[in-house]
Amino acid sequence: MDKKIDLTTDELEKLALFLQKRIGICLESSKLLRFKRKIEDILIKREIENFNTFYHQLRFMQNEDLIQDLINAVTVNETYFWREHEQFRTLVKEVLPGFLKKDMTPHVRILVSPCSSGEELYSIMLAILEESKLIDNLNIEIIGMDIDSGMIDKAKKALYSKRSIEKLPEHILARYFTQVGSFYQLKSDIREAAHFMQANIFDPTLLEKLGKFDIVFSRNMLIYFNKEDKQRAYEIFHKLLKEDGYLFLGHADANEINKKLFLPIKSGFHLFKRI
Repeated sequence: MDKKIDLTTDELEKLALFLQKRIGICLESSKLLRFKRKIEDILIKREIENFNTFYHQLRFMQNEDLIQDLINAVTVNETYFWREHEQFRTLVKEVLPGFLKKDMTPHVRILVSPCSSGEELYSIMLAILEESKLIDNLNIEIIGMDIDSGMIDKAKKALYSKRSIEKLPEHILARYFTQVGSFYQLKSDIREAAHFMQANIFDPTLLEKLGKFDIVFSRNMLIYFNKEDKQRAYEIFHKLLKEDGYLFLGHADANEINKKLFLPIKSGFHLFKRI
């Protein structure tokens, strides 16, 4: 396509409103400007000549592939291994030991949403693997969920740059990773034990698709929601968690937590228990 695409502020605001209604992400036009070039590249790549045609396909034709392209373009997925590691330590030293029972191997389900490119989910796995008592006495299932299909693909490959793994202790890196050129890949047995799915937290069929969990990690997602959608997300986490389940939030996600649904149980660590 020879014609140059140059989206206006009004057009970006229409996209922001569409995204908020579709997936709950609240992006002011000033924030959406950061992704302007990526969105314009979608039109160029798909040979869509103008914004009106693009918006019509999104809004009225419900072109799911195109909608996913837009979601992928505006989703921020900056993460790395061992980020806010004290939460992982709290998980393996304080939370998971509470599930241990004599003469039983309890099934413990953990959801990571959003899982981005997998660093957080795999960090949880590695922290658990380092605790032999947990591995020997608990059947732990971990599922990662993200709205960005491109991030799900990256998470499944588990191939990371040096920047992603630079916070990992040397013995963890040596034990669980293989160097591939200038990258580091998690060993196959780790990759195969992880489960990932592309989904929207506001999908009304989510509970039916996923079932209930003992623990939910949701870090650095709620900061993109407005107050109303943030409360909706808390209600969804409450439904997804089993009775007395645990919710780990990022430091910027815990504002306005619904204290009728969740009880803070570890000050400064953003750990809550389902009421």
